[in-house]
Amino acid sequence: MKRLLFSIGYGLVALGAVLAGARVFGAEEKAPAVTLVGTVVDTHCYVTHGIHDAAHTACSNACIARGVPAGFLADDGKLYMLFGEKPFSVKDTVADLADVPVKLTGRLVRRGGVEGIQIQSIERIPKK
Repeated sequence: MKRLLFSIGYGLVALGAVLAGARVFGAEEKAPAVTLVGTVVDTHCYVTHGIHDAAHTACSNACIARGVPAGFLADDGKLYMLFGEKPFSVKDTVADLADVPVKLTGRLVRRGGVEGIQIQSIERIPKK
């Protein structure tokens, strides 16, 4: 009887550890979608030189097309890395959108000090 109770108790502890681990290491809840206004930037030129203006648009678009990671500079000055919903480059999604006003909708993601947005939609804001 003691062995049976010990086995059941050990099994419950093990199950609890597995469930707690699933909560901590996987099965993460997705953040709600946010919509932000700002500009797409090539992270190399923006982070290393602070460049992000209309005079740099062609260079920035070319850098992103070559594979330089794209970022999103929100109107409040915060920089986010840009990610797709799947693990592929976003260069086609943001093609020709560098250094022009855009509206972006997506999910915020954070890990180890890096903040990003998984793009759901992005569109150029028409000039008024």
